[in-house]
Amino acid sequence: MRIGVVSDTHDRGETVAEAVRLLLEHHVELVLHCGDIESVETVRLFKPVPTQFVWGNWDKDRAKLAAAIKDVGGTHHDSFGAIELAGRRIAWVHSHERHQLRQLEHADFFDYVFYGHTHVREQHRTGKTLVANPGALFRANPKTCIVLDLLTGEIKPVIVPVPAKSPPPPPPAAEMTNDPPMTHQ
Repeated sequence: MRIGVVSDTHDRGETVAEAVRLLLEHHVELVLHCGDIESVETVRLFKPVPTQFVWGNWDKDRAKLAAAIKDVGGTHHDSFGAIELAGRRIAWVHSHERHQLRQLEHADFFDYVFYGHTHVREQHRTGKTLVANPGALFRANPKTCIVLDLLTGEIKPVIVPVPAKSPPPPPPAAEMTNDPPMTHQ
């Protein structure tokens, strides 16, 4: 089984849609969102894949977000989520409350702990626990998420290309006529 992990989507619709497309291309069966969703529109982009969310510090209207998550068949957790899949214990948190990340990381209970908030992709091991930040889909270069293969334990970073912005249209050309130029006499 493969799961995707994203964080800090911050209402960036085009980038989130591309990340979801890439995660589906990697055959993920579940996405864990580490918080800072920000909008109902962003939640709706996760409809194609079962997704579980935790709240981040920018998730202000939690009632509306929770309703949208329910509408797309997702699940929301408050400050952290925990599940067991394929015999692996997994937790995820936003990490703006640093003590919570440290507690999960040092509990010697989880196989994986994922976190967001910093917008920086990294991973390290604390005892038996692999701790990883998937990066962010906003204010990060490159924009990244990750895919975890629960059978092999491999974590693969996925770079999400930023949609190219169209150049502005050229200014309108001066109207051209076939009339000869006017001369003053």
